[in-house]
Amino acid sequence: MIAVQALNLRKVYKLYESPPQRLKEIILRRPFHKEFVALQDISFSVSKGETFGIIGENGAGKSTLLKILAKTLKPTSGELSITGRSTALLELGAGFNPELTGEENIYLNAYLLGLSKREVDEKKREIIDFSELGDSIGRPVKTYSSGMHVRLAFSVAISVNPDILIIDEALSVGDQHFQKKCIDRMMDFRKSGKTIVFCSHSLYHIQELCNKAAWMLNGTLQMYDLTERVVNEYQNYLREKDRKDEPAIEHSAESPITIKEVSILNKEGNPVDRINSFQPLYLKIKIRSSVPPLKGHIGFALGRNDGETCFATTTHFDKHESLTLTNDLEIRIVFPSFPLLNGIYFFRVTVADETALIQFDTASSTFFSVFNSRKELGMFFLEHTWELEKH
Repeated sequence: MIAVQALNLRKVYKLYESPPQRLKEIILRRPFHKEFVALQDISFSVSKGETFGIIGENGAGKSTLLKILAKTLKPTSGELSITGRSTALLELGAGFNPELTGEENIYLNAYLLGLSKREVDEKKREIIDFSELGDSIGRPVKTYSSGMHVRLAFSVAISVNPDILIIDEALSVGDQHFQKKCIDRMMDFRKSGKTIVFCSHSLYHIQELCNKAAWMLNGTLQMYDLTERVVNEYQNYLREKDRKDEPAIEHSAESPITIKEVSILNKEGNPVDRINSFQPLYLKIKIRSSVPPLKGHIGFALGRNDGETCFATTTHFDKHESLTLTNDLEIRIVFPSFPLLNGIYFFRVTVADETALIQFDTASSTFFSVFNSRKELGMFFLEHTWELEKH
């Protein structure tokens, strides 16, 4: 059963240079505005009982989408279908009257969420206890800290026992103790078959809580898939933006020794640009020489697409005797089980003289991607076991 169905949602804002331009548009019936497209053709569905994550950079359109899902904002076009009662925790303190007390705001917000006075009377003590505001519940909300706002807002939102809970990044404001209470309550919601739409910059929380995820980019749905795949692609995108280095042939014009080829091969010896973690991998290097044979060393570095070096070594480091560098010399480096986690990587290869101090040439492979369905974070997988003491 589908709980949330979005079809071609689009949101356009009219931007005016000044208030008189808006008035001129009304009187003259001519456009005096520019359009800003905040959302463009957003389509996805969330099944009943599913936890759905939304990720993306600031300004990607996440908050606009959540407001539409919460029905506090109307889309310019498109269709939205929501099955069941929904409640949302969006901007900090949204819907609170700062002049009213916390208790008065409980009634105000609960009424807006569809509860009757009798229902609020029955739930009020539970709401106050969960918020842990104590005597502060009688103070005006304008005197509350940001953390107190979150406590009250979340407590009211969950009190209506919604079928669909929509949560923005607001949880990150509370203290660690209250964050745990919120996460525990969200887990209870999920176990009871409730639907959750969760937006966060914490990719760890998204991976742990969400079955599927959507990556928003510049108002569009860049990717919508299983959470692990979406998070992997989003991380690759972020690293690509921060790239400090990229593969490029860097021949020295006067070098007698140059690197002719750097290629990545699978166990069958075929070039590849995508592998799975822990499968065998071969790095093939071919040397070109325009002089009689020289003694030298080969080195390689494995880099990620943001320029971070994952590993680097040379035949000199590995205690190999110097190689005889001849024309069309072919070298293969064998990786029996490639331990890297999801990401985009490349190899940079260097050929140097017998002392390994003077470089003849440097070249790089093309980018290749590593994929697996594991949830571990970081660059590579460390073999490990857990020794847990039993009591």
